[in-house]
Amino acid sequence: MIAPHKYLDLNLSLLNLGGVILSIVKEQEVIKYDELLEKVTLSRGINAKEVFIPALSFLYLLGKIEYQKDIDTIEYIK
Repeated sequence: MIAPHKYLDLNLSLLNLGGVILSIVKEQEVIKYDELLEKVTLSRGINAKEVFIPALSFLYLLGKIEYQKDIDTIEYIK
């Protein structure tokens, strides 16, 4: 997903969608998972659902977000 190819839609690339998610989470600091998914699909289209979880995993591995399982929220880590 990170390596480009001629059929890659740059608006739905892992890095681009990660940036969109990060900007939304930075703005609100804590956001419900479903609300974040809805905002991302409204901004990038229904096909963004395919890349949503890998983008969240990427941001989690970078240490930019944290998932709170008990309240089902994504939290921005400063």
